[in-house]
Amino acid sequence: MIPKTFIDELLNRVDIVDVIEKFVPLKRSGANLSACCPFHEEKTPSFTVSQQKQFYHCFGCGAHGSAISFLMEYQGLGFIDAIENLAARVGVEVPRDQRNDSVEEQRDSKDYFLTNSRAASYYKRQLKDAAAAIGYLKGRGIDGSVAAKFLVGYASDDWQGLNQEFNDYDGSQLLLDVGLINEKDGRRYDRFRRRIIFPIRDFRGRVIAFGGRVIDQGEPKYLNSPETSLFHKGKEVYGFWESRHTIRQKRQILVVEGYMDVVALHQSGITYAVATLGTAVTEFQVSRLLKQCSDLIFCFDGDSAGRKAAFRALESGLSQIEDGSKISFLFLPDGEDPDSFVRTQGREVFEESIEAATPMSDVLINELTRQAGNLESVEGRSRLASLFKPMAVKIKAPMMRKLLTERVSSLTGLSSDDLGDQEEPKTRRPLGVNYSGRAVSASSSRASSSPSVLQHLIEMLISFPDVMRDDDSKQLDDLRPNLQEHFATAQFDVLAEILGLAGMGLNQTEIIDRVRGSNFETSILRAMKLSNIRYQQDKVEIESVKSEYEQAWEQLHHLSRLNLQRELLSKKSLSSLSEEDKARYRSLMRPKTGPKAD
Repeated sequence: MIPKTFIDELLNRVDIVDVIEKFVPLKRSGANLSACCPFHEEKTPSFTVSQQKQFYHCFGCGAHGSAISFLMEYQGLGFIDAIENLAARVGVEVPRDQRNDSVEEQRDSKDYFLTNSRAASYYKRQLKDAAAAIGYLKGRGIDGSVAAKFLVGYASDDWQGLNQEFNDYDGSQLLLDVGLINEKDGRRYDRFRRRIIFPIRDFRGRVIAFGGRVIDQGEPKYLNSPETSLFHKGKEVYGFWESRHTIRQKRQILVVEGYMDVVALHQSGITYAVATLGTAVTEFQVSRLLKQCSDLIFCFDGDSAGRKAAFRALESGLSQIEDGSKISFLFLPDGEDPDSFVRTQGREVFEESIEAATPMSDVLINELTRQAGNLESVEGRSRLASLFKPMAVKIKAPMMRKLLTERVSSLTGLSSDDLGDQEEPKTRRPLGVNYSGRAVSASSSRASSSPSVLQHLIEMLISFPDVMRDDDSKQLDDLRPNLQEHFATAQFDVLAEILGLAGMGLNQTEIIDRVRGSNFETSILRAMKLSNIRYQQDKVEIESVKSEYEQAWEQLHHLSRLNLQRELLSKKSLSSLSEEDKARYRSLMRPKTGPKAD
C-alpha cells in the first residue's frame, strides 16, 4: 500500500500539462489548455486541462481527473503503476507499507519482468533463422512489421535453447518461477519448443507470460505459460497493449479467442482486437475492458461450441455491464474463425459484420427461449421465467434489468414483479422522498428515474465539496438508524466516505485519487459521471448548489420525522410509551411555527 501523503506530495510535484502533452498536443485557450479528446472521437475540441487546478475534463464524454487518472485511462495502467510512472518522472522512489508489499517482493517482480523481457528478445532473434516458422507466418498473411509489433518469436526444438540467453540456466530460480522452464527428476528443459512464440504483455506493456503455437501437427496446439505471480489467465487479455491507441480513438474493443486471430486482424487493419487466454471469459476481464471503453463485441465461431462459449461470456457480461454500455456478439459462419474470415472476405465485410453484431440482450432472450421450448404452452412460459430469474439477479444495471424483465414479461404473460424485478423485494418502503422534494410511495419510488436524496447529496459533494457543513457527518450518523428502510446501506457508506474526504478539504480530483482501488471507487466514479452531466460547472452558481444541498438535508430530516411519527403512532396507546417516547411524541405533535406571511 502506498501512503496517501506520498500521493498528495507527488501530485504537487508533477505538472499535469507536462504529463498530458507527451501524448496529446495541447493549445492555450484562455486560462486553460484544450485539445480534441483522446478518449473519444470528435472534431471540435472539448477536452480541457487546467494547469491551475491540475485536472483535465472533457465536456463531450465526461472524462475527468488528475495526472494519475490520465495515465490510468490513456495508458491502461493500474493505480499503483500510474503512481510509479509519475514518481519516475520526478525522480522519487515510491514508499510502501511494508506490511503489505515487502522490498523483496518488489525486487522479485522487477527481476521477473526483466527475465521475461530477455526471453522475448531471445525468441525474437531465433525467428530470423527459422525458415519453417517464417514460412508459416507468411502463409497466414503475417508480414514482418506486424510480427515485430507483437514481438512474435520462435522457440526451436532444442530442449535447452534458453541456455544460450541465460548463463545460470541450471541454477536459476527465476526461470522456474516465471514458467520458462520445467524441471523433472533433477533435469531442466525449456517449456516452449518448436513453437511460434507470442509474448503476452500487460496493460503497461511489460511481458508477463508467453503463448506458443505449434507449426506442425504436434499437441497441444496452443500452450501458455503457467499461472505465476505476474500472470493470471483470467485477469489478462492478449493484444491490449498493441491495440490501445485505436481502442481509445474508436471506443470499441473486439474480443476474439486466439493469438493468431488478433495478429491476423491487425494485419488486415482491424487494430482494436484482443483475445482471451484459453479460458472462458471472466467477469474480471469484462470489467477491465469496460473501463477502457463502453462498447465490447465478442466474436465466436458459429458452431455449438462457439455458442456455448458466447453464453459463458454473456453471463460474465450481465454482472458487469452498466446502463449506457454496450456488449454485442458476432457469430461467424460454421468452419470460420476471425483469421480465416478476414483473409477470405476482407476487412470491409468483417467490419460490416461487426456493425451488425447481435446485442447481448437479444442473445440472452434467444438462448433462453430456445431452451424453454414451446412458448405456446404454460410449461414453456414457466420454463422461460425460471431460466430468466437467476439471470436477472446477475444484472446490476437497473435500466437494463428493467427492460429485459419487460421483454420476458411480454413473452410469458407474467408481471415484472412475478419475474423478480424489484430493487429491494424484501424491504418495505412505506414512504420515500426524491430529491425534488415530493413524497413518493414505495412503488413509485422504485419506478422513479429521479435519484434518491442520498445519491443527490453524493453527486453535489463530488463536484462541489465546499458545500459541506461542519456537522454533516454527525447529522448522517444521527439520521441513519431511522432511514435504513428507505436507502441501501451502500449509499449511506458512500455518502459517509465522501463527507469524510470533503471534510479534509479535498477537491474532486483529490477525492477520486483517494478512492482508487477502494470498495468505493466504482460508486464514486459513477456519481462523478452523473454529476458532470447534471452540473456544467462553469454555468452553475455555487449559491444555488448550496441551496439544493440544504434542501436535500431538510428532506432527510423530514423523512426521519415521518418515520419516527409512524413508529410512535403504531404503539397501542400513549400510555404504553416510555417517558422518553412521550417527549418525542409531544415534540412531533407540536405545531411548527414558520415565518408569518406579509
